[in-house]
Amino acid sequence: MFLDIGVGILVALLVGSLHGVKVSLSFIVAGIVFSLLPDLDFIISAIAHRSFKNGAARHREQLHLPLLYIPVGTILLLFFSIPLAELFFLVSLAHFLHDSIGVGWGVQWLYPFSKDHYSFLYIYKPAFRAKKLPRKLFYVWKNDQIEQLDAEFGDRDWVRHIYGGQHWYAVLEEVVLVVSVIVGIWYMYR
Repeated sequence: MFLDIGVGILVALLVGSLHGVKVSLSFIVAGIVFSLLPDLDFIISAIAHRSFKNGAARHREQLHLPLLYIPVGTILLLFFSIPLAELFFLVSLAHFLHDSIGVGWGVQWLYPFSKDHYSFLYIYKPAFRAKKLPRKLFYVWKNDQIEQLDAEFGDRDWVRHIYGGQHWYAVLEEVVLVVSVIVGIWYMYR
């Protein structure tokens, strides 16, 4: 989440610079909103499962579909503004890449052609789990096995364990957020 916000800020500054325009605060906010928008499916899943813990394994099934989400959103925004469409495209792509690396069951990159989830460099191993997943560079998680994988290897309290402590992944996200805020403030007041 913090990484997505930081990337949203930095990409907004980049897109504005590429178009030679002074970036407004509203454009930066749009970058942040676009970067977090795919995670609305977490809220949808949590409401459907009546729990923020029980719906976590399936939260990437409604909006985390890059082959549909990115083109549809980008085309719709082209009617309003080319820079806004570019911003949406880039931060959405970054969000899906972020969700495919290190933590979680990946993203359905090839949906609607395949419901499999793809991830890279899966590194999250909850301390309380005796059984660990094998380390690989690339994973294909079969859609019908996600709940079983989550029960066997997952962490129902992943938000607290990843973002609540000084886990290296959380530190990386926090550093990117702080750097992006500093760069954003510098940019706005230079």
